[in-house]
Amino acid sequence: MRKSFAVATAFVSICFASSGGAQGALSLQGLGYPAGGLSARAEGTGGGLADFDALSATNPAALAGVGSASLFLQYSPEFRRVTTASGTATTTTARFPLIEGVLPMGQSWTLGLSSSTFLDRSSETSLERIQTVGDAGDTVTLTERNRVLGAINDVRLGLAWSTSPVFRIGVGAHVFTGSNRITFSQLFPDSAEFISSAQGGRISYAGFAASLGIEFHPSRAIGFALSGRKGGDLRAQSGDTAIGHGTLPDHYSASVMFEGIPGVTISARAAHDNWSSLTPLSSSGIQAFDGWDTGGGIEATGPRIMQRIVTVRVGARFRTLPFGLNGEKVTEKTFGAGIGAPLTRERASFDVAIQRASRTAASVGDVTERGFILSVGLRVSP
Repeated sequence: MRKSFAVATAFVSICFASSGGAQGALSLQGLGYPAGGLSARAEGTGGGLADFDALSATNPAALAGVGSASLFLQYSPEFRRVTTASGTATTTTARFPLIEGVLPMGQSWTLGLSSSTFLDRSSETSLERIQTVGDAGDTVTLTERNRVLGAINDVRLGLAWSTSPVFRIGVGAHVFTGSNRITFSQLFPDSAEFISSAQGGRISYAGFAASLGIEFHPSRAIGFALSGRKGGDLRAQSGDTAIGHGTLPDHYSASVMFEGIPGVTISARAAHDNWSSLTPLSSSGIQAFDGWDTGGGIEATGPRIMQRIVTVRVGARFRTLPFGLNGEKVTEKTFGAGIGAPLTRERASFDVAIQRASRTAASVGDVTERGFILSVGLRVSP
């Protein structure tokens, strides 16, 4: 038990370190990076279409607009570059941020089950230092490596009701679950003379929340959407030992879309997250900041390629990330574009989006982070 608790304490210290070097990236502070639950289609429009998109896990009311039974899977690797005064580091993080199944039931009801990445904590950092060993005072170069794999996921069971395209309403029950696996290694250059060591631990998370959403389309040219999620308790533990307790952040969003121009959809969205409710999970007191998530974009009918009409998208998004650095907020600006195309006689669709993200913190002007996120989504209707 003592060993498990020591590893857990080391893990929490690493997760909530106040130094940018220990984290390796501005976006991976605290409990990690919020993937957002947006489909590739919504990402291509800066998040503007998220609350109207049945394949994004943001508004349960949007499930009613899916049309037919569907399965959706998304892959979104990120290619990240962090620049500091001492040098530059590049990393690649592979993510499967969204998987969803939607099933219409009769004329009015639609059921949806999704799993989306809430906070992704996968990272690896390495530090070299001089270590004194033996009674003779010999020194060697020791490499300390911290590797964390895992995430907190949002599993949502949603139910939507609608009898016409004018009004839709939906509710969702959420289970937040996941784990982070940490490996702390001390590596010596000469394994024949010195024995390297490694310790491992696992932190698991469990929490609950509920959501409610509506869509209202007073005419064919304009639509409005509102959604909210009320967070419950979130617990962190290592084995049988509880090491943290907080509250899942409340989330509220409002969106508008305009389709008055033939073949063009203009959308915008503003959302607010009470991330500060996660601060009690930190044993070292790192601060989580409440923040806005705003964005918008355009989706338009594009050219015909191989007998299929391609949809083109462009958008921008601006938000505050949950966890700060040295007491300052970390902000993210994202510019994205994407395309979508139907496949196999409209029974499948393929969406691609690429986003360029820029992340900064006011207190660490000498640290900048750039990321390219490539999202590929595939929807199949059986």
